[in-house]
Amino acid sequence: MLLRCDTSLADSYTSGAQKSRVLSELWFESNAYCLSCESAVLRRARANMRATDFLCPICDQSYELKAFRVQPKKSLVDGAYSALMGRILDGSVPTLMMLERTERWEIRSLTAIHHLFLTPEVIEKRTPLSETARRAGWIGCKIRLDRIASDAKISIIASGEPKDPGAVRSAFRTFENLKKVSPTKRGWTTLALGIVRSLRASSFTLKDLYNREDDFANVYPTNKNIRPKIRQQLQVLRDLGYLKFLGNGTYRVLI
Repeated sequence: MLLRCDTSLADSYTSGAQKSRVLSELWFESNAYCLSCESAVLRRARANMRATDFLCPICDQSYELKAFRVQPKKSLVDGAYSALMGRILDGSVPTLMMLERTERWEIRSLTAIHHLFLTPEVIEKRTPLSETARRAGWIGCKIRLDRIASDAKISIIASGEPKDPGAVRSAFRTFENLKKVSPTKRGWTTLALGIVRSLRASSFTLKDLYNREDDFANVYPTNKNIRPKIRQQLQVLRDLGYLKFLGNGTYRVLI
């Protein structure tokens, strides 16, 4: 995997944004691989495809590429709110690929945000453009990275060092069972999974989750039945194969 871009490939462009787009897409096309299957290549998506830059030619897994000098931690500005929400709800949202590079276009890191963790709860509407704007009324969005579980953030390159593709694909495939939960309900499931994993314990009790009730309420402030939802989501995670119920309110983490 080549970890430096040939900046001469963007010499014909004057805009910094254009240069960044061209160089990042050229690098990604030459070096990225599919996380969902064994394909060693990804292909560019057609120009008018919503919220998607690349596709796997074998399994059709889609990817959206973002490039940064410094990778954001809290939120990421994305495109049209309606387009991204539409793809989340119809189950076709792409995996987000976050490329961090140096000023000299050396690749510092590449992180995938698993598409099954991109739920309506992590998408935030931006203020509509003013009436005087060229696209008056257009509504963009932000992806709230701080609301996404750490398990969803899969490292492909870290500190300039590529990870083993087998380990990367294994981490990605671990969460494919989340497809069994509808997009409108998956936000609760991924939130519960993230909080369980944040306990950093091989087993835990229902009381441990009740002690984190405020974390659930912060995401769902209008819900007045947090504890029943916690119990429900533990059952969902058990049925997905991520937890085992041991009895007496105790669970074992299986992933």
